[in-house]
Parts: sequence; C-alpha cells; structure tokens
Amino acid sequence: MKRASSIQVWLIVLLCIGLLACQKNNEIKAATPGESGVKQSVDEVAASPSFGSDAISLYESWPKETELDNPEIPEATDLWISIIDAAKESIDFSEYYAISAPDSDLERVIEAIKRAGSRGVKIRFIVDKGMLRDDNAILPTQIAQWPNTELRIIDFSAITGGVQHAKYFIIDKKIAYFGSQNFDWRSLEHISELGALVQNPELVLPLQETFELDWALAGDRSAEYTKSEHTMPVRIVYKGEETQVTSALSPKDLLPDPALWDLPQILELIANAKKRIDIQLLNYTITNYDKSSFTEIDDALIAAAERGVKVRLMVSDWSKRKKYIADLQRLEPINNIESKMIVIPEASTGFIPFARTIHSKFMVVDEDAAWLGTSNWSGDYFYNSRNVGIVVKGRAFNKDLSHSFELYWDSAYAESTDPQKQYEERKRY
Repeated sequence: MKRASSIQVWLIVLLCIGLLACQKNNEIKAATPGESGVKQSVDEVAASPSFGSDAISLYESWPKETELDNPEIPEATDLWISIIDAAKESIDFSEYYAISAPDSDLERVIEAIKRAGSRGVKIRFIVDKGMLRDDNAILPTQIAQWPNTELRIIDFSAITGGVQHAKYFIIDKKIAYFGSQNFDWRSLEHISELGALVQNPELVLPLQETFELDWALAGDRSAEYTKSEHTMPVRIVYKGEETQVTSALSPKDLLPDPALWDLPQILELIANAKKRIDIQLLNYTITNYDKSSFTEIDDALIAAAERGVKVRLMVSDWSKRKKYIADLQRLEPINNIESKMIVIPEASTGFIPFARTIHSKFMVVDEDAAWLGTSNWSGDYFYNSRNVGIVVKGRAFNKDLSHSFELYWDSAYAESTDPQKQYEERKRY
C-alpha cells in the first residue's frame, strides 16, 4: 500500500476539524435558552422568540380543573420566571399583598427571585400595610430576608384613604409586567387572571416613575415628587398592526403625570362606543367603601345602552353578596344591558379561601378599542387607590381580549343574572 502524501494528511485533518465544528454548531442551534445555561440580558430577552417582538403581549392564569384555558394566550407563571431569570441589575415589585403555599407555582417564582438576588440583582418590594394581617403577614417577613432584597410597607390608607392595589413588576427598568394577578399562589393556579408584558420603554417609564414615587412614600409619607409629562398615545406594533397605547393610572391626585388618570380614559371609551361594550371585572357596584355613591361609569353605561350600544357585564359569582347583586339586578332589565356571573367549581382538593373565581379587569369596545388594568370599578379605586393599566386602540389587541371574553361568556360556568332571584352568598373564606 502506498504511503499517503503530506498534502493528503493535511486534507484529512482539515476535513475532521470541519466536521467537528459543524457538529458543535448544530448542537448549539438545537439547544434551547434554558438548556444552554447562559443567562440572557433583558435586551436579548425583549427580542427573543420566547417573549415575542411585540411591545405588548397578553398572558393569563386560569383555574385548574376547568376548561377556561385560552390556548391563544400563554401562561403567566412561565413568563414571570423567565424574565426574572433574565434580570441583570434590578427588579422592582409593587404588590397589594404577598402570600404563598408549599409546592405552588408561586414558590417557583420565589426561587427565581432568590436566584436573581444571589447573583447580585437589586430587588425592591412594596406591599400595602392594610393587607398585613392573618396569613398575609407571613411572606413579607420572609421577603425581607431574601438575598439582596429590600422590603417597604406603604400605608396608602394614611396617604390617600385607599390601598396600594396595583400589581406589577419591572425588570432592569426596561421591561415590565402588570395585570390582575396578585403576588398570591392562588392567582397563578385557582383564579382567572389576565395581564400584559410591556417591552416598550415609553410605556415602562410611567410604571417606573410610579414605583419610585411609592417607594419614596413608603419611606416617608410626606415625600415630595416631581410631576412629569409623557407624549401619549405611544405608537407600537401589535401582531403586525400599528396600535396606539396610553398608560392609564390612578389615583387621581397622586400621579407622576396627571394626564394619565385612568377614569377619564375609560369614560371616553364608553362615550365613543357605537356597537358594543364588553366588561370583565371581579364585581360591579356604584357604592364606595364609605357608603357614598359613585355613578360616573354607571351613568355612562346606561347612556350607551340607551343609544343602542349592547353592553355585556361579566363578573365573579362573589357578586351574589348583597353589596353587589343589587346593582346587577338593577341594570339587568335595562334594554341592551346583560350581565352574567361566572361560577367556578371548587377544586378536587377541597375548599380554597379567596379562590376559584374570575379576577381579570378589562373592557373591549366595538372592534378597535380596549382597556386592561388592575382596578376594580368602584370610585375608591380611581380616586383613592393605586392602580395601573393601559388603554389600547387597535383591532388585533381588541380581538384577543374579545376572544378571552367570549370564552367565559359562552362557557358552562356562566350564569345569567336574574333580576327577581334571591341569591345566596357564595362562601369566599
């Protein structure tokens, strides 16, 4: 056999190197971000397929053992963990309260937060003083012990007479999540919730300013703040369609930018409605907590119905309580107004307090307008309590919210309001 020439030997070596490189490259392409073990920056996350390229993306939670999972809207829990794991510098949480349970989805989120703190991410956490009672007082004491984490308790009642009712968190001051989910294990497993990931800096900024204001107030109730101005609406692309988004915040007299107060924006949407208004809330009432009346939204909805707009109102069956059922029964006989209550069966594991209900807060108007937020609709929430949200003008966003609404409205869990029936209250705790 003839001996191979030196040129042949080098060609064989180069070929082997090339094959090894191709194999390694294919392995890298096949690996998912989680498998690679490499943490992505927030900028990379914002552009990654995992979170999509849209400036706003919807995420949901739904009660286990029900048929209320919307296949078109991803689950919130996995998103929360992913963006927390992507944090490099800071995470700011503004929550109404905090409560967890062993082996729950929220425990997975908490582990992600601890991982972030352990790698040097600065974590700030706000909860409302009014909810620091019973079981709700346990987790905040633990939060204060998490790595690189600072907890502040805000007494919103002493500041405005309301509560810190917003639910949102901000990653590296660049992306944010807000929605109806409380920092509560039940919100991720046993309650219907809806929220949004925000990846547009102009829309994240009002949330960051609101957080900084409340962080300061939690340390000193007399803290002063500088009011700002924002150019709204912000033009974004949502599922390929140009869409306009405006931040919608409360309470009226404690906002970084007073022009972003949510109530006038909601009333404007209702006033401009031509065909339909669909609303999903925890409950509906014209009576504030101090027994005073709040009729601004009620009057607007009745006026819309009188001009031929079809109004559909969907709430939790917790509304069978006397405080709420009277208002539903009062509206039901009015032409063009219809209401339903969603009744979620108890879990197979047994009764869970303050769970098995719908808690999302949104409204869709005609085919091209919507509101999504954290606020219930009694006057206290607009005038006295902290809430955040957005008003959106765009068909694609409206369509996605409408699909979520119809899923519940047409479900086997929906019960039409009977204006004559004597309802028994649903056990909540």
